[in-house]
Amino acid sequence: MPSFNLISSVLLFFYIFDLAAEANPSFLYKFCYDKDTTFTTNSTYGTNLNLLLSSLTSNAHRIDGFYNTTVGQQPPDRIYGLFLCRGDVTPDVCRDCVAAAARNATSLCPVEKNSVIWYDKCMLRYSNESIFSTMETRPGGTVWDNDTFTEEEDFVDIVASLVKDVASEAADAPMGAKKFATKEANLSGSQKLYSLAQCTPDISDVACNLCLESAITEFSDCCRQKEKATRASSLLPSCNVQYGLTPFYNKTAGEVSRSKPSPLPPRDSGKGKSSSQTIIYIIVPTVGFLVLLSTFCYCILRRKARMKPYLLKDQKDKSKARTMNSLQYDMSTIEAATDNFSDANMIGVGGFGSVYKGTLANGQQIAVKRLSRSSKQGAEEFKNEVALVAKLQHRNLVRLLGFCVEREERMLIYEFVPNKSLDCFLFDTEKQKQLDWPTRLKIVKGTARGLLYLHTDSRLKIVHRDLKPSNILCWS
Repeated sequence: MPSFNLISSVLLFFYIFDLAAEANPSFLYKFCYDKDTTFTTNSTYGTNLNLLLSSLTSNAHRIDGFYNTTVGQQPPDRIYGLFLCRGDVTPDVCRDCVAAAARNATSLCPVEKNSVIWYDKCMLRYSNESIFSTMETRPGGTVWDNDTFTEEEDFVDIVASLVKDVASEAADAPMGAKKFATKEANLSGSQKLYSLAQCTPDISDVACNLCLESAITEFSDCCRQKEKATRASSLLPSCNVQYGLTPFYNKTAGEVSRSKPSPLPPRDSGKGKSSSQTIIYIIVPTVGFLVLLSTFCYCILRRKARMKPYLLKDQKDKSKARTMNSLQYDMSTIEAATDNFSDANMIGVGGFGSVYKGTLANGQQIAVKRLSRSSKQGAEEFKNEVALVAKLQHRNLVRLLGFCVEREERMLIYEFVPNKSLDCFLFDTEKQKQLDWPTRLKIVKGTARGLLYLHTDSRLKIVHRDLKPSNILCWS
């Protein structure tokens, strides 16, 4: 049986090859950030980091593919960590990927206390500040290549439509399910476009949707031309979106079994009359029952059709309520963060009101814009405007974290940008020296990207009519 042995050997070879390919995760990207916050190998933080990485590896066989934990009792040596495996991989593949990320973490980010490490099948993250149940879009970036050619003329438009659809499916996952989705689109010829979107399961559906929108905007820097990127991954700490012309995730296609109907039993010709009577006795009540059932179903469907507009409105109202609840801060939290709006924490003032620096209980720094009480805008109008602005997510826009409406106060809470606005550098003879021409070019490009997003790429088309140096904040 030489031919059988040859075929068996070939099949066994491909089986082993597939297992090996699945078992070896591929490194994608790393973010080692907050360069000013570092540690040494022999420090308490270094010891806690090793314990954390060991704990993450030990729990990487979980079916849900997600786990977070904390090591250390008190800051600054307390460390928070988590991993997220791609939604389609098995627990064994998840464990191997997390083990590889943990094994290489200290060589990829040897001294930084904050890092995000991406492999093709998992993400591992740790920080000296709490990262649990918090949507984060920074640091982030894209990885792309053009190793596969396509003749599709509308490739960029198809990519844009597909990633939006798959992001919507991932964000709308039911409670308790993985925030993970895959989707495909047919291109010209026999080519297909594959896409994937995923969020960490510890954030809300609203936060997941905002994160994925921000991830999609990252593609605008790399992927506006098909010749430049036919495969790309947008990697953020709380979510990711990917697409490519070749399958890069496991497709599960279950075969639907089709069973033939059982043959009717043979008719007994000797009992024709009795059988006819029996059939009549069965058919008449059955038909009557079906008529009543059809009438009942018609009434129910008609009632549902009348109620549909009200149900849709109710769903929208509930979704809006969830969004507002996730964005609203209470006054006591803001007062504690800003030391009761002390003058020492005031970092700006203008016609709109005052801006204060604050620190939340979890250590996150914020900027609180305390609006003037002379505004005639109502509370509901203010909340509606906040809900719209919160949907704008781009790395060149300062992120709105939430709002506070209490005691006739209206406040906006933003992420804190330590380097202040551009005018502080332009009109200061000493700080001007920091603005060399490459830096100025980066500022111009960043400003242009933010405006392009507002005017063209965002779901809400917004025209910025107050562009000036004091409204351009500088990151480090």
